[in-house]
Amino acid sequence: MTDERDLRVSYDIGCMRSLKKLPPKVSMGFLDMMAKVMSDPSRHGLNIEPVTGAKDKGIKSVRVDQGYRAIGFLASQDLLFLHVNEHDKAYRWANNRKVRVDPKTNRIRVVEEVPVEISAIAAEPVQPALFDNHSDEELTSYGVMPEELSVVRTIINEADLYAHEEDLDTTSHEVLFALAAGYGPEEVKDILGTAPAVETQDTRPEEMDFGQAIDTAESRQTIFIPESEEELRKFLEGDLEGWRVFLHPDQRRFAYRDYNGPAMVRGGAGTGKTVVAMHRAKHLADQIAADQSQKGKRVLFTTFTTNLARDIETNLNTLCPEHLDKSSPRIEVINLDAWVSNFLKRRKFDRKVAYFSDEMGRIDELWAGVFDQHGCPEGLSEAFVRAEWAQIIQAKGVDSQKAYFKVSRVGRGTPLDRKKRAALWILFEDYRARLLDEGIAEPDDAYREAVTLLKTEASSLPYSSVIVDEAQDMGEQAFRLIRAIVPPNPSEDPNSIFIVGDAHQRIYARKASMLACGIEIRGRSRKLKLNYRTTDDIRRWAVSVLEGVEVDDLDEGLDTLKGYISLYSGEVPELRAHQNLQQEIDGVVKWSRDLAAAGTEDSDIGILVRTNRQVDQITAALHAANLPFVTLGNAKADDRTVSGVRVTTMHRAKGLEFHAVAIVFLSEGAFPPKPALASAVDAADRREIIERERALLHVAATRAKKILRISWSGKPSAILPQ
Repeated sequence: MTDERDLRVSYDIGCMRSLKKLPPKVSMGFLDMMAKVMSDPSRHGLNIEPVTGAKDKGIKSVRVDQGYRAIGFLASQDLLFLHVNEHDKAYRWANNRKVRVDPKTNRIRVVEEVPVEISAIAAEPVQPALFDNHSDEELTSYGVMPEELSVVRTIINEADLYAHEEDLDTTSHEVLFALAAGYGPEEVKDILGTAPAVETQDTRPEEMDFGQAIDTAESRQTIFIPESEEELRKFLEGDLEGWRVFLHPDQRRFAYRDYNGPAMVRGGAGTGKTVVAMHRAKHLADQIAADQSQKGKRVLFTTFTTNLARDIETNLNTLCPEHLDKSSPRIEVINLDAWVSNFLKRRKFDRKVAYFSDEMGRIDELWAGVFDQHGCPEGLSEAFVRAEWAQIIQAKGVDSQKAYFKVSRVGRGTPLDRKKRAALWILFEDYRARLLDEGIAEPDDAYREAVTLLKTEASSLPYSSVIVDEAQDMGEQAFRLIRAIVPPNPSEDPNSIFIVGDAHQRIYARKASMLACGIEIRGRSRKLKLNYRTTDDIRRWAVSVLEGVEVDDLDEGLDTLKGYISLYSGEVPELRAHQNLQQEIDGVVKWSRDLAAAGTEDSDIGILVRTNRQVDQITAALHAANLPFVTLGNAKADDRTVSGVRVTTMHRAKGLEFHAVAIVFLSEGAFPPKPALASAVDAADRREIIERERALLHVAATRAKKILRISWSGKPSAILPQ
């Protein structure tokens, strides 16, 4: 007989999904109940009891409160929670469920045994089904359970597949989605992520018991075993969200392995690239901790903006706090501009780097002096000259007139013959001299200076590897610097650089080829295709924003969103036209109030706008309506324990996600903002600006997990899908 005081409690991903559909008070009740089971399963009032009529004798019911029950599976010393619902619904769910150890996939499976009468109906589909081209043998070879085939044969389309999410084992559901998305056999097997079951001297795979099976890496992809009540509370109360525990097989495969050189992971919004990068950091830090020869080494985790670095550090402090100890960190999180600034300051660099607005004002004055002295070459504007400097001379590190004559200007619309380049070089030389005289350096200058210094002292740095997030927003000089921080070493370069990014989300005017920067990723570039954040309806709308935009693969090829799918369906995005600006503001305030009244946490509601002035307009309206709000600026990470609707710009929202998102002020003339379009130096530049605005809207829309509201007043922006 089981000694209930020694029960090990675990939690299936299906249980998490069922909880998400119930009122918050039920989640809190479940948390309290599960904590009691962990501390003392024999406590009076828990009512761990059989489910009447259940076919699997291990299926048990545990009382959450007067109206709700949790369904679990009890095997020896393990209690695995599977589902939570109202009493009668929970029992109906449990009646035909069986929990099995599946040696074929090396994991625990939760299968519904379909009644005979339903199976008979399923044998006669009324129209062609989604998986007609796949035999039963093929489906089961991928991991679909034989008991589920009768249901699978009734699935007509992807919407139908969504509807059957709770009827299918989690692994089966993911396999079927991959097949529906057109994945090939090897890709499907990769997504399943199954390692061969390990035979031991005492136990063959087919004889593996429940306790052994729940400990496999494959089972841990969908099952969470909290080590303590504190860890359980962190997970269920939101400090530890599902992605930090339930890495999907393709994500885990990319994060937890060794590479024979620099590697890159690409993927659309919501596919978990940053998640993979954070787990990659944990994996490498774990290796450092386990290897005495690496004592004092650390992983540098860098990204483009300060905001993202703060958000990532906050998440890593939850995922692996032991590696971020301030006295001896194994992971250092910092945005690249700040790293360069700190590095040069320690080397007594005597020029001030122009990162901030006051320094940028001085930059404007220097350019004004150049134009007063020389004027502009015929047919070119001051804006064009400055853009040529930023996008060609600085971005590509051009340091001589001869190099300027030869450099490629692909992407720059206005052609320049040799005579015009010679005339421009006179202006560029004068401007560079003025920078030196004033003791000012632009960021790209600072990066190059750091590279020069690193070539003589790279071995003194503590970094064993560098992880780069949001790579699409970094330029060529940034990646040359990253290569210099961990220079190539043929004998010791297996995990030196790990890059994640997606050029579909490029919102700044920077591009780089990894190969041109000395980072060889050929053969070590991977792609994530499954969107775990956003519903398919929201994903489809966000992708439609980018229709017709050609996107690079962050190296020297092209990328597409082919095969990019979401695992969940939901509400169609709400598109709202208003007669005037005030009606639009009133509409989004009412929307926020109604969501909060319906049970959505106000901290999980985001209102995104294009400009800081628009942030002020929205916060003023929320204040007048007595609705709590939090303005997200550049100063710190978003603390979700603080109540209030989040209001921020689309740029600041990068890296965040919300249950519900409203994107407002998408009217003609307001989006893109007139000043942004006015800054275009030619037709090609204007086209690039518009493409970046499309990418920005795509990024903003994919911050929404379940609900997306798009609004404008008067005439809608031409960027909106027609």
